Amino acid sequence: MAENKNTDIGDLEKLALIAESVQSIYKGKATVVFELESEEYKSVINHFREIDRHHKRFSIDVSGTEFHFLLTEEEK
Repeated sequence: MAENKNTDIGDLEKLALIAESVQSIYKGKATVVFELESEEYKSVINHFREIDRHHKRFSIDVSGTEFHFLLTEEEK
């Protein structure tokens, strides 16, 4: 029986795979938008040092694909 290897990759590696995948579909520029709740948004933004944490959105470029992260407003 083959060994089961742990293939868990990090969030940045997953974004790179998404960028590669969307670029293989069409030749045009790709933009991906994530609308995240507070806890998940904070988790993502902590991967980056030079981002102002007081804004409700930020963008990064991964291999020519734009990724936009938006903090969703929590309902009260």
